[in-house]
Amino acid sequence: MLALQPGAGGVESALPTSTAQGPPSSPSPSPSLPLPLPLPLPLPLPLRNIQKPKQMSKSHAMHYWLDQPLRNGQEPHEWEPGNAEEAAANIDKWYNAGRPLYPLETLQSIKDQLQQPLKQGDLISVKGFDGEVYEWLVRIGEVKERYARDHDNVDEDGWPIENEEKKEEWVFCSASIHYTSYESLKDYLEWDTSRAYCPIGIAHIMVRKDQEAEAVSHVDVEAGLGSFRGILDEWEGGDTWREIKSTLLSLGLRCKIPKVIGMACGRFTASTGYEECKRSAVQHAFLVLLKRALQESDLGPAEVACYAQDPAYSQTDQAVMKESGIDVVDDPEGFLQMDDNSLVFCCGPNICVKQIMADTARPSIIIWCAVKEDNPKYSSTDPNSSRVHKMVESYDRLEFPDDPDNNFTTMAIYVKKESRVVKPD
Repeated sequence: MLALQPGAGGVESALPTSTAQGPPSSPSPSPSLPLPLPLPLPLPLPLRNIQKPKQMSKSHAMHYWLDQPLRNGQEPHEWEPGNAEEAAANIDKWYNAGRPLYPLETLQSIKDQLQQPLKQGDLISVKGFDGEVYEWLVRIGEVKERYARDHDNVDEDGWPIENEEKKEEWVFCSASIHYTSYESLKDYLEWDTSRAYCPIGIAHIMVRKDQEAEAVSHVDVEAGLGSFRGILDEWEGGDTWREIKSTLLSLGLRCKIPKVIGMACGRFTASTGYEECKRSAVQHAFLVLLKRALQESDLGPAEVACYAQDPAYSQTDQAVMKESGIDVVDDPEGFLQMDDNSLVFCCGPNICVKQIMADTARPSIIIWCAVKEDNPKYSSTDPNSSRVHKMVESYDRLEFPDDPDNNFTTMAIYVKKESRVVKPD
């Protein structure tokens, strides 16, 4: 669920940076609109697989801000498409012709720019879907005033209501990548066409000016590590993992898998302020178990790398993962690490991981939400586009067992056909 606010040329999303997912549930009807949108009023949108507002930390709330970009140095009013219909037709034409939405070279270029010592007023250049160059303003250090949200007074969807008698100052912090799915590019046109051809953009994380920095203590790390190890041991001894491991060990692969990549697995240590972290902890335990299974079998080499990407990770999360053999990487490094011999795990992200991978990678094994026909009445933050369906045609789909504790959504294991050894009849 999202609560969104417009600004002068920008859009604010009242959502923490987590890409963690909530428990499986029946979604509410809504257009397919992930964050953020240029809406005239704050509007909560029911979206699948995003944690409830009650799980947000009051002390460490975060927001995203997305600006309107320049295009070849021109302001939006100087170049915007004539109308939404024209823009939608162009998006469909280029997409159906096979033009990639998320080229690897664009992701690499953005990574290189984000690694520079950025300062307020700099511009980050991103090639758009139309082939033109879009420039996104760096606003690090700017302060924006907005109405405070009353966490003790929520609306019917559970979102804190704005208190128009009290204002807060929010600071623009780090710049980050913002992804928009193929479907949402067209959905957004109802409100704004300035980002019509921007499946990849640059947003800013915002934090409250008076917010204390998230502290990392030895006590928190030890507590988080102890809890995580307990969950790891519990899940390793469970039936769900035993079935998955048996399936993996039965695979005959032509190659060894040297890396495991986990995408958008969410925060999981108690110090993050979330009330329900076990599902995310189980999913990180799953990454560790996948790594071990590869190392201990013919599926992988003696040392298997394990990467995890999620901008929501706290310092405590990262410390626990380091001790557990998981390397945390910044966006878009997780996507750049994917190759023909990797194993990728992703469960219910709030970005379009499937569509990005359909343009960029064909890992040997993918474990993610089962690919099926999307119901247009329901929203999805990770929709199954025609390219995603085409991609999985080159994979064998294997069963992912039901988990009685609902730590996952409806999952499936996809094994690339050309990676498997053909056994004689």
